[in-house]
Amino acid sequence: MGDIGLPRLRARVRSVSASVKANPGMYFGAYPASDWPFVIAAWTAADLLRLAPYAPSVELTLHCGGGLSAAVSGARVTAPAMPSPRPLADVIRSGMWYTELSRATTVDAGPERAPQLTAGEHVWYDLDVTVHSELDASLFGMPDGSWWRDPLTRLGAVLATPRHRPPDGQRVMVLDETTGNTADLP
Repeated sequence: MGDIGLPRLRARVRSVSASVKANPGMYFGAYPASDWPFVIAAWTAADLLRLAPYAPSVELTLHCGGGLSAAVSGARVTAPAMPSPRPLADVIRSGMWYTELSRATTVDAGPERAPQLTAGEHVWYDLDVTVHSELDASLFGMPDGSWWRDPLTRLGAVLATPRHRPPDGQRVMVLDETTGNTADLP
């Protein structure tokens, strides 16, 4: 076959991290890189509250080494019905694109049991879900774990904005592991 005169296109695939570095405003708005860990914490809390809309709060721990953990009870997770359901942790992680910005993310959900088939979807009910992320210092351009300075005030400021505010009636219970201080936000 001969050439039909179409231009050759080169596809360029970037990692999520590279895309964020190339256009941070698209992902983090006007927040400086030093506040990005707080935005990631807010996204994590929001996603867990979305999975458990009747839970009064999500528990968020800001770890000394720079990681974060979030936990919620009463979660409901759905996925399109397939002959073999995907692992529950993979279903949850797939809705959390920003976990690609971490060095590692672990999702635990239980009790692990077979999903129910409802209206063409696999549904898992009444789950306890915990997400632990080791944030990537190279993304923020800061030394490992140094970003949790004055964390309760700074996270409170992020959660107070309309973009990151939890739904009415839901809260973020935060523990700063370094100081032992806690806050009920926003």
